[in-house]
Amino acid sequence: MQNYQLTDNYYLLPTAAGAFYAVSSQEPDTMRLLMLALLKQKTTPLVDLDQLAHAIGVKTEQTVLELLHRAQTLSWIQGFKTPKHLPESGMSQIMPKLLAPLSSVQKSLLVDWNGFPIAEYGLDDETATALSALSVDIASVEARHAERLRQTLGVSTQGWAAVDAYGSSRIGAWPLFVGEQRFL
Repeated sequence: MQNYQLTDNYYLLPTAAGAFYAVSSQEPDTMRLLMLALLKQKTTPLVDLDQLAHAIGVKTEQTVLELLHRAQTLSWIQGFKTPKHLPESGMSQIMPKLLAPLSSVQKSLLVDWNGFPIAEYGLDDETATALSALSVDIASVEARHAERLRQTLGVSTQGWAAVDAYGSSRIGAWPLFVGEQRFL
C-alpha cells in the first residue's frame, strides 16, 4: 500500500475525459462518485479529503488519496492554484460553445431520451430533427443489447457510430447521464 501525500491549496476539476467518465454511465463506483462530487460544485473546490470522503462514501482519507492518485494517473482530474467558477449565463447561451468542439466538423447535437433536441451547433433544423429521431432508435438498441454484448463479447458499449469504409466515424452517439436523466 502506497502512502500518498496531497499537495496543499489546489482546486480540483475533472478534465474532459474525467467529466465524460462521470456522466457516461449510471453505474455507481467510487471513481465516478468522485468525479460527480467535483462536478456538482459551482466553484472548483479546494481539496479537502474529509469532505471528499464523505461525498463519495468512503471511510478513510487514504482511500480518497488513492482515488485521487488513480484519477491523476488517468488524466481525469486537474488542479488549479485559483478556483474556477461556473458561468453566470444560462445553459442555452453557453451550450453551443460547449457543443462546438465535440465534433471535428463543428456539428453537434444534444438530445434528450425522448428524441427532443436540447441544443445543437452547426446543424440546420431539419437535420437536427432527423438526427434526434435516429438517436432515440440508437439509444433503444443500445439499451436492449448492452448487457448481452458485455457478457458474450466483452464489449461495453458507451457509444455507437456510423462509420465509413475505413472505420472512421461519420456520425456518433454517446450516452450522457445527468442524475436520472439520459441524453445523447
